Amino acid sequence: MAGAKLTPSPSEIDPDVKTEVQKTPPEPTWVNPSMAARTMGSFGSDTGQRYQEEYSMDSTNAQVQVEFYVNENTFKERLKLFFIKNQRSSLRIRLFNLSLKLLTCALYVLRVYLEESPPDGETSANCTNSSLSSSDDSPEIKWELIFWVKRRTHVWGIQVTVALISFLETMLITYLSYKGNIWEQIFQMSFILEMINTVPFIITIFHYPLRNIFVPVFLNCWLAKCALENMINDLNRAIQRTHSAMFNQVLILICTLLCLVFTGACGIQHLERAGKHLSLFKSFYFCIVTFSTVGYGDVTPQIWPSQLLVVFLICVALVVLPLQFEELAYLWMERQKSGGNYSRHRAQTEKHVVLCVSSLKIDLLMDFLNEFYAHPRLQDYYVVILCPTEIDIQVRRILQIPLWSQRVIYLQGSALKDQDLMRAKMDDAEACFILSSRNEVDRTAATTRAILRAGQ
Repeated sequence: MAGAKLTPSPSEIDPDVKTEVQKTPPEPTWVNPSMAARTMGSFGSDTGQRYQEEYSMDSTNAQVQVEFYVNENTFKERLKLFFIKNQRSSLRIRLFNLSLKLLTCALYVLRVYLEESPPDGETSANCTNSSLSSSDDSPEIKWELIFWVKRRTHVWGIQVTVALISFLETMLITYLSYKGNIWEQIFQMSFILEMINTVPFIITIFHYPLRNIFVPVFLNCWLAKCALENMINDLNRAIQRTHSAMFNQVLILICTLLCLVFTGACGIQHLERAGKHLSLFKSFYFCIVTFSTVGYGDVTPQIWPSQLLVVFLICVALVVLPLQFEELAYLWMERQKSGGNYSRHRAQTEKHVVLCVSSLKIDLLMDFLNEFYAHPRLQDYYVVILCPTEIDIQVRRILQIPLWSQRVIYLQGSALKDQDLMRAKMDDAEACFILSSRNEVDRTAATTRAILRAGQ
């Protein structure tokens, strides 16, 4: 603006003059106006920490001071640090949660087994009822058998104890992970399943006649699947080692199949109690035959509720499994494109060397291979090529020649990444060769960069 006059700051008049920003004792802060400064002070041992950030604008030398407070000494923050933030303690919590879910599934199977093997006095009566029901082509649905089961006292006590522990843990984790939207946490599928499997058992403590009410505890297998996935993620963070995406995807696929089979077997067995009796083993056999698309037809559900459950499970399988198989196939293709991993068994039984290059050309490759295998003692060695670029068509054709296809392995990766070095089994290699490109103008500088990469 014309006629405007800027008042120079003390630092512009004399560079040795320092502008005083804050004189609050006991920690005075002196800031150079030409750069941003950050100071940290405390105003109480139990109230938290105070952070101050000061910025300066070069045009007007104006300073803006921003203060914000972080309280890390509260009881909630300490619990969050133990249950969520800390990697090792969070891993232990995940492992404990996984054990609880697997225990609830085992208790459900035990309850079904004890119900299917009644005392000696009831054996004849049950056999008579089963024979009568088997002679009827269209059995009548006994709805009371769907809503009520025979649960023995010691099994009920263990289930109530486990449900109470699981409920308290879920509420604590929900409270610690609360970020302002309570409805988002309530309507999560994991939270809904926890409430379905724990609240009815807690109610039976105060109302004894509801002790034999049916609770679909077998749905905890899906919570166990989620706990296993979270536990593996925490384990990777704790040991600072990352499993491949292929491993995680295969694990998710196997867990999904097991959960579908277990849910179907337990659900069909329970619903068939209202019609013709079907044991848990026969239900498991039916689910395996159905999901494998064999379909013998010797064991089938007889009442419409169990048949409706089979339709629902098949629809879920048709939606979920193809997506996971597609993701697995995509990861497999990407892994094949990058070369996969060098075999650990071969690395321990056979000798190999690693060739690291920034860009692989056919003339450079042929010169190295001809010179390397010219010595008779190196004929049994394997050469693992580690290159960050995708394999060239001409190089691929050369590596498909029988002379090289059995001894040369191409891996796409960088020598600067530990994960790629582990793929090439660098620890077991006899030697490592780092070659610079021949197309460099300054070959001395290229050789120097190659030596620096080798030192790293």
